[in-house]
Parts: sequence; C-alpha cells; structure tokens
Amino acid sequence: MDEIAPIAPALPFEQNLYVRSPFGIVATTAIMFALMTGSFLLVAALEHIPVVVPKGDGFALSHAGLPALVLALMCCGALAMQRYARVAEARDAPAYAKILSGGLASAMKVTNPTPRDANLWRSTIIGLVIGLAISAIIRTVEIQEGDPIRPLALVWFAGITTFMIVLFARGVEQTRLGTRAHSDVLNAELKIDLLRTDTLAVLGRSAARWSLIWFVVSAIACLFFVGGDLDWLTIALIVGCAAMGIGMFASVMLRIHRQIRAAKEAELEHIRGQIDAMRATMHEDGTAAARLHGMLAYEKRISDAPEWPFDQSTLVRVGASALILAVPWFGQAVAQYFVENIARVSG
Repeated sequence: MDEIAPIAPALPFEQNLYVRSPFGIVATTAIMFALMTGSFLLVAALEHIPVVVPKGDGFALSHAGLPALVLALMCCGALAMQRYARVAEARDAPAYAKILSGGLASAMKVTNPTPRDANLWRSTIIGLVIGLAISAIIRTVEIQEGDPIRPLALVWFAGITTFMIVLFARGVEQTRLGTRAHSDVLNAELKIDLLRTDTLAVLGRSAARWSLIWFVVSAIACLFFVGGDLDWLTIALIVGCAAMGIGMFASVMLRIHRQIRAAKEAELEHIRGQIDAMRATMHEDGTAAARLHGMLAYEKRISDAPEWPFDQSTLVRVGASALILAVPWFGQAVAQYFVENIARVSG
C-alpha cells in the first residue's frame, strides 16, 4: 500500500499576500503601503483632517498624518521582512541538508514556512482583543485631553492599530513554535564536522534574518519618538521588538554553541586518549613518534575550531541590524527637510 504524503500546513495570510501577488516582495509591499496610506488620505479628505500643517517657513506632517504614516510603514515593514526571511530560508534548504542527518527531508522541516502545530487562530484572537483594547484606551485618553478624533479616522486608526497588534501576536507565536521545531530537529540530527564548522554558518544566517524582522519593526516605531509622539505603547513596542530580536539571535547561537562545544570536548578527549596510548609505546614502536606528531597537529586543529556557528559577515549583519535603530533619526531629518522646504521647491 502506498504511503500517503503528509499534508503541508496552509500558509498564513502574511505569506499568501505575497504568494498570490504577481509582483515581487518590494513591489507588493509598496502596493500595500500605498493602499494603507491612500485609505487614510481618503478618510482625511472626507473629514477635513489636515495631513500636512504649516511649520516655520515650510510644512510638517500633522498630529494625525505622522502616526498614520508610521503605522502603515510598520505593518508593511513587518510583512515584507517576514516574507524576505521565509524566501531566504527556503533558498538555504540545500545548506541545511548538508548538516542534518535526515538530509533534504529534514531541511524542508526546518525551512517550512509554517510550523505544523501552529495555532495562529488563537494568537489572532488574542491580538484582536488586545488591539481593540489598546485602541479604545488611546482614543479615551485623547478625548479626555480634549483632542477627540473624528469617526472615520477613529475606525481607520483602530483598524490599523489592531492589525499591527495581530501581526505582532502571530509573529510571536510563529517565532516561538518555529524556534522550538528548529531546536528539536537540530538537537536530534545536527552533524558537527569540527574540521568544517563553516558549514554551520547557515544557522547564523538564519538567526540573523529572523532577528532582523524585529529590529526593523523596532526601528520604524522609533519614528514616533523623533516625531514627538512618544507614549507608553510606543516604548513597549520599541523595547519589546528589540528584545525579541536580540533574544532570538542569542538563544539560537548559545544553543548551537553548546552543541559544538560538547562535540569538541568529546573529540579532544578521544584524541588525547590516543595520544597517551602512543606515548606509552614510543620506545617499542619506531613509527609512534611520527604518528604522535600527526595526532598532536590534529589535536591543535580541533582545539582551534570555532565554537560559534556564524562567520564574520553574519556578525557584521547582526551589528548593522541593531544599528537600524539609529536610522529613523537620519530618515526623519531628511523627510522633515523635504516637507518643510517643498513649498519653496515647488514655487
């Protein structure tokens, strides 16, 4: 009787948006951003909400325009970075196959876009509840401060805020389950060749990519800060995303580091046992000295083997990702200069 192939889990909607799109990642993300910002501009036009206001000799984004722009950018940035990481993981499947005892079949499990036991409905509902609650609290505070928001704009901000929180909740769930599945496979099947530790660099690249998602979202959230619209939600989002990025990379690297170190210690113990045996027979065996020299060189090679599964380029990439948090200050300065001087440029 033929075996029935396991049914692959359905792709989450974050991935389906790109799978079903006839365009690439950048173009699809740009279209989504245009739709989000375009819908806000339509709402602003209908309810006569200013998007750009006079400031000095030029103009600046209004109290409503800047949050709308940043929220749309955060949602699209998160979606785009998730897709980028998934595509890159699939592209690295052959590299995973070289370091897993199960070969390509195990590599496909590791690079699967959706963990088989992912309960995204639960995380979606949690995100909806939290998102709606946060939206209600924010709007209540604004009303108490004498800055009530108009109905259509209220719906838009509540919808985009809730969507962002849902993405965050689903991202945490997928990260948690993906990390656990990744860990299970690596603990059971990882092949560590201490003479070719460079083959493990794929693990560092993978961890760096998933960390980058959280760093990018955290960096975009910093635009609230440079825009002078910092509140407890923004701080929590910035800190939470940055912590997720750092924690994810560090946890994966530490786990693999322990596996490499254990393999290294076991191999060194084995080599030193052979060295001790050769030393004891040097006086009776004329070839023992030559063989001992080779074993000592091998011991040195194993002792010097790197214990961290990433190369220099990955380390630079993670450092650059962390520095993304500084980019919004530069980007905001450029955007502010453009907006403030657009009247003079056009006139």
